[in-house]
Order: sequence, then structure tokens, then C-alpha cells
Amino acid sequence: MAKVHSFDGEIDKARVTLDNAIKGMNAANAGLGRHTKSGGSLDTINFPVEEALVRETIDLLDRWKAHSLSLVKELDLVTATADLQHRRLFDEKAGIDTSGGLGRRIGQGHAKPASIAADLEATLAASASLDAQFKTARPALVRSFRECEAHLERIIERRRHIDFDIEQVQRQADALIPKIADRRSSIPSARDAGSRSELEAEYHRLLAEREDLHGQERALQPGRAALQRLIDIYEELADVLNAKIAAVNAMTGKLTIDIEQRIALLKAVMSEAEPALPASERSAPVAALIATFEANVLAGHDLAARKARADDIFTRRLDPRPPAAPATTIEPSAETETET
Repeated sequence: MAKVHSFDGEIDKARVTLDNAIKGMNAANAGLGRHTKSGGSLDTINFPVEEALVRETIDLLDRWKAHSLSLVKELDLVTATADLQHRRLFDEKAGIDTSGGLGRRIGQGHAKPASIAADLEATLAASASLDAQFKTARPALVRSFRECEAHLERIIERRRHIDFDIEQVQRQADALIPKIADRRSSIPSARDAGSRSELEAEYHRLLAEREDLHGQERALQPGRAALQRLIDIYEELADVLNAKIAAVNAMTGKLTIDIEQRIALLKAVMSEAEPALPASERSAPVAALIATFEANVLAGHDLAARKARADDIFTRRLDPRPPAAPATTIEPSAETETET
């Protein structure tokens, strides 16, 4: 059997990564929020720092997701192994014929009920820790995503105001073009020096007015470019946050069913062991998981079918790669499904 205590280090690493990612999300949103004010200066934005903060936050979220995904899959493998060992208590050939599957991996060894139960208890402890992380991650991700979206809407609205101002001065400058052309063409045909001087003065005034409008446009462009750069940076963060929310939902859905499977299997092992296994002292998180299971009148009902659905969603959304080698799916034992 796999030694579940070896997951402690990975769970701690994931927890630290998640904590740092949440700090990064909060810092990124605080920075973006400072740029939403219409009077806020855009000239002093340190874009390399902004981009580095967002990139580091995205990297942390990616690493946390990778850690969590690996843990969900590894804990599921331990559970499948425990289920196979449980079935071997009644059928010593269970799983041996699976080509490339668990039967080949764990050979023909047999585990005692006490060993199976101990590993399931440890797996539940790891599951409780991971479940707590998901319960921390999801609201933090949702809150950060909503804040980021709200800030982006204000930034986009601020850019739209600048776009309007730019369009206004462009239209005004364009409206001067025919007037300038008219004055320029009229100068040679002026009847006297006074008329020519007046036309030339009007021509140069119009040129100066157009140049002033072009100057206004040039003055507006850096602000627009700065706002657009902010939008590009933080839209990527918003997309990543939204994707991570979906990933947490899929991982939580699978972990919830897997926890139910582990508890049902543990109860089956405990009830069938002869002599009876002594009751072990459980941690508060594991005891809470079992209490929740026992309080749910539908716990264990149609477990195999619900797990298959959760696994399918999990695989399609988070682990779409085909397996390296064909493997036979190990269904939970009949005892596991019926024990509550």
C-alpha cells in the first residue's frame, strides 16, 4: 500500500503556494484599483512591476493547481489500491488479471484489514487538508475575479472617455482640412496685397489651429496607450482567475465523491474485520468528514455511478490526455457501495 503520510509535504507545499497566490491576487487588485480613478496619474505607472506582479501571481496559481491536481489523482490511486486490497480479502485473485493496471502494479500481495484501514484513515486526513484548501481557494478566487472585473470595467470606461476626446479633436482637425485648402487656393487669386495678406493670415491661423488639435491628440495618446496596456495585463489575470475557479469546482466535485468512497470503504473494512479492529483516535478534520457522511441519508447511494460522472468531468476539464497504457477500471466493491 502507498504510504499516505508522504503526501504531507506536497499538501504543505500546495498550502504555501496558495497563500502566496492569494497575497498576489490581493496586491494585483489593489494596484489595479489605484488606476481606476479618473484623476489618477498614468504617467507614473511602473509597467514592468505591474506585469511582474501579475505574471508571478499567475505562475503561483498555475503551480497550486498543478499540485492540487496531482494530489487529487494520487489520493484516488491510493483509494483504488485500498479498494482492490479490500476485495482481495474475499477473492485472492481480484485484480491480478488486469493488464497494466493496479493488479500488475501491486502484484499478488495481500494487506491485512488493519493496514487497509490505517491507510484509508491517513488518506482521509490528507483529503481533509486538501478539501480545506479548496474551501479557502474558491471564495478567494471568486472575490478576486469579481474585483478584477469591476476594476477593468472602470479602466475600460476611462479609456473610452479618452477615445471620445481623441475622436473629437480628430473630427475638429479634419473639419479644418477643406477650409485650409480653400484659403491656400484663394491666395494666388487675391485681387490686391491687402486681400492676399488677410488670406495668408487666415491660412496660417487655420494651420496653427489644426496643429494645436494634433498636439491635443498626441497628448491624449500616451494615456490611452497606458490604459490599454493595463487592460491587456489584467484581462489575462481575469481569464486565469476564471479558469482556476472552474478547475477548483471540478477538483472539489471529484474530491467530494472520493472522500465519500473512502469513508464507505473504511466502514466496510472496519465492519468486516475479524477480529474487530480497535477504534482509532481520529483527527478533528477526519472526524468531521465522517460525521458529515453519517448525517447524510443519501451517503453512499449510487456511489459508483456518481464517482464515474465526477471522474469524467474531472478528466475532461483537467486531465484530457489519454492514458499511456490501457488500464482496467476498478469498480468499488459491493460491500463499499452498500455500507453506510
